[in-house]
Formats: sequence, C-alpha cells, structure tokens
Amino acid sequence: MNRRRSPKKTPAFTLLELMLAITIFTGLIIAMYATWTAILRSSQTGLTAAIEAHKIRTAIRAIDETFKSATIYEANLALYSFFCDTMSDPDFASFSLVSRLSEGFPGSGLFHDQPIRRVAFTIESTNDLQQLVMRQNPILGPLEGREEAYPLVLLENVERFQLQFWDDNLQDWAPEWIYTNQFPRMIHYSIATRPPARDRNANRQANLREINRVVHVPVSTVETRWQTPALPRNLQPRSGQ
Repeated sequence: MNRRRSPKKTPAFTLLELMLAITIFTGLIIAMYATWTAILRSSQTGLTAAIEAHKIRTAIRAIDETFKSATIYEANLALYSFFCDTMSDPDFASFSLVSRLSEGFPGSGLFHDQPIRRVAFTIESTNDLQQLVMRQNPILGPLEGREEAYPLVLLENVERFQLQFWDDNLQDWAPEWIYTNQFPRMIHYSIATRPPARDRNANRQANLREINRVVHVPVSTVETRWQTPALPRNLQPRSGQ
C-alpha cells in the first residue's frame, strides 16, 4: 500500500515581514533623497557664493584700474574731462573718465588696439533691483548715430555706491568733486551689496556685504605746453620765411 508523500513546505515571508521590509526600504529611500537634496543645496549655495565673489573681484579690479590708469590732456578737455555726480542721489554715485586700459580689462576684447577709452560707471534699476553698470567706448573712435557704449553689469543687488575725494585744501575727504580738468590724489569708494537670494521684504541692512577701498590716483593733467613743446632753435622758422 503506497502512501502519499506530503509536499515540502517552501519557506516564505509573512505579511508582517513584508510590511517591515517595505518600511525599512522606504526609510532608506527617504534618507538617500534628503542627503542628495542637501548636497545639491550646499553645492548650489557654494556655487552662488563663488559667482558673487568673482563678480565683486571683477568690479573692484575694474574700478581700481580705471582710476589708476586715468589720463587727461588740457588741450583736449572736451574729450578727456572727468565727470562725477555724487549729489543727485547720495546713495548712488556715477562717474566717467578716460583711461589707458590693459588688455586684461573687462571687455577689452571688443576694442582691439584701442587702449584709451572713456569708461562710465552708473547705477541702473532693473526689476526694482539696482545694478552697477560699466560702459566704455574708444576715445579715438566716438560712437555714431544711435550706437550705444558696450554695457557690462558688474554687480547686482547694489544697496549703496558712494564716492569721496581727498581735498588737499581741506586736508579731508570731500563728498563732491567739481573740477573736471583734474583728479584728486585719492578717491575713496564704498559699495554695499545684498545677497541675491534674500527676501526683498527682509531687513535691507541685514547681511549686507560692504567694500571700502581707497585708490591713489597717480595721474596729473598734461598741460597744453607739454603737448606742443617749443621747437629747437635750429628748427624754428626764420623771420621773413
């Protein structure tokens, strides 16, 4: 008499074990996603900070080189005059001057073999945000028609841009410079910017990044007699000729 063999029982997970495994797996996924999100957020914050630091360095370099390379010729003041407006809006100054700029100056690639250029720095509003904008054009090749000087946004979210000038007569800093045919020996400028991610409704003075620098301006006005020196006696025209 043959007896039927009972089938072997295959081990299996119980419903409770399956639910526990799914819970653990879900927790791991959530933890991995949170970690990945934190890494991305930190990376983006670091990248934004690096970009802002680079912009600040570029702006400082542009302003410093513009002042240090300034040039002015008395016989051509209409072309080389130094214009500065610090009184229309005390918080947002503007200035324009002619400089002999290096090849590494921002935007020099557009002005081949034209190192002497008029450079202007102004604060302009875009979407309720103030931007430091630099424009330049070659002094020997003036703009024609409706052509606009090459604009370059150096800084965004500018809260303040102020200038002061060293007055030798007062032996102190002056808030205004009215002499268009000469430069002060020193110029102090201050720039305050706000991080771009900050809420516009937050305290505007909180977390401001402020830059204060003093630039020595080594230029002196080239007088007319230096531009047209007297000829040596042997080359001077004789009377009656």
